[in-house]
Amino acid sequence: MRAGRWAIWVLVAANTVSWLTFGPVDDGRDRFIWQAVAEFLASTTAILFAAALVLATRWRFLEPWFGGLDRMYRSHREVAVAGYVLLLAHVAVVPWRLESPGGTPSGLIAFVGFTALVVLSVGPRMPGLRLLVAISYHRWRWSHRFIGFFFIFSLAHALLVDGVVRSAPVPLAFLLAAYVIGVLAYAYCLLLARFVRPRRRYVVEAVRRLSETAVEVTLCPRRKPITFRSGQFAFTRYRQRGLREPHPFTISSAPGEPTLRLTIKEIGDYTRRLGTELQPGRTAIVEGGYGMLDYRVGRARQIWVAGGIGVTPFLSWLRDLPHPEPRDIQFFYAVRHSAEAICWEDVLAARTNHIGLNAHLHVSSEAGTLTVDQIMQSTGPVTDAEIYLCGPQPMIAALERGFRHHGVPARAIHFEEFAFR
Repeated sequence: MRAGRWAIWVLVAANTVSWLTFGPVDDGRDRFIWQAVAEFLASTTAILFAAALVLATRWRFLEPWFGGLDRMYRSHREVAVAGYVLLLAHVAVVPWRLESPGGTPSGLIAFVGFTALVVLSVGPRMPGLRLLVAISYHRWRWSHRFIGFFFIFSLAHALLVDGVVRSAPVPLAFLLAAYVIGVLAYAYCLLLARFVRPRRRYVVEAVRRLSETAVEVTLCPRRKPITFRSGQFAFTRYRQRGLREPHPFTISSAPGEPTLRLTIKEIGDYTRRLGTELQPGRTAIVEGGYGMLDYRVGRARQIWVAGGIGVTPFLSWLRDLPHPEPRDIQFFYAVRHSAEAICWEDVLAARTNHIGLNAHLHVSSEAGTLTVDQIMQSTGPVTDAEIYLCGPQPMIAALERGFRHHGVPARAIHFEEFAFR
């Protein structure tokens, strides 16, 4: 677990200790213990929701603390889900009173709002709710902005009700600090992010089809290009109807190239429109680069494994390899059919130009699913190798288990979790 995730749970633990050590004084009210427990749950919920709002800012200085923006988003989901579970517990435990005409309605609005956002996020993934909750990415992303709005309603609830936490200065300080930080993070995302985030204007130079399901979008900077390292990704949106929402795509070109290339698989409505409707000459807004996947910090002996469109960061690495490349690199590219091996000619060209690079194309329809045992037939023992993986999540999980089984330590296995939603 990276330091950032530890820090969040340390804050939760510190808040717990503050309630146990410097908790509120019994003021004689009915069901005081239940009230105190309910407020403890609510304060922990506020800390977790504030952390989720901070992680949604995409502040790049936080990336090293979590291991990349992809893991920041995973932590964002984890703490938000944990916070909602505690919110349910708070609602179940708290002694309901109608003595606060402002506090009770604001709390109910916050609870109903958070519940609606959870249903919209989780529903499309659950068989029972999938048919009832069908929402496009555009509408989901628009609705997700309300998390801070309902967070502010929960702050109003905390201020208006007669809480026992007011007699406990230390837990109260934790609670107020969480709300201040969360509201500031939300205000940043809503009002300032568009002016502060590293974004540049580009123009669409070409849209080239690479296969039946993949296209390459080439962008030319209008003025100054973005700064990125090979293997990083960027959020892009276009000044064209239906393509205005920002989506993350790995940059497949090298940093030194005059244009920016995005290699994209058509797996949804948005990506299909990119391949069929995006027109050269359109303005693109590119924000990045993000990501911490970097082979240059690894050991001299490395194994790269790409699955399908997961080849994109490796293409950027291969196009940016130094001369000479001192590392011993074994690159495995797994596809279902040989026609899906996009940019394979670029991989072969890189292999020709770099003595230490070996490339292997694995066609699963002919040779079965790629396994670590098959990889080791070409590489030999893997215990001293640095492993880099990018592809479908089931493939990554299976290969990670396989490499761990064969003695590769977890710290030597690197991959990105690109499922942001």
